Amino acid sequence: MKTSDEKEVLELDVSSRSEKNYLKELDDIVEEWNTYRRALRGAEKDAFDELVNHAKAHGTAGKELDHYRPIETFFISVILEQQMEIMRLKRKLEGQLEVDEEY
Repeated sequence: MKTSDEKEVLELDVSSRSEKNYLKELDDIVEEWNTYRRALRGAEKDAFDELVNHAKAHGTAGKELDHYRPIETFFISVILEQQMEIMRLKRKLEGQLEVDEEY
């Protein structure tokens, strides 16, 4: 049987985990993938860094989610940025945008 002290520690562990926000989790994800990044070369490393920047650009939206799988939020942010770029390039090809116009 647990003492009241043991129960209190357990509750503190649970609450501290739930308070961890997406931006901190994102930093942890980037750190976990750092070994992979170091193995990349030149343009690959630049592309990886751009993906991370895409995820960070949507950090505010990521903080709104309250689940324990921040890697999913990371990937959906990257996919969202890539989709926006595809849409911008399609409009550019169709002559709807000037060269330097943002989406």
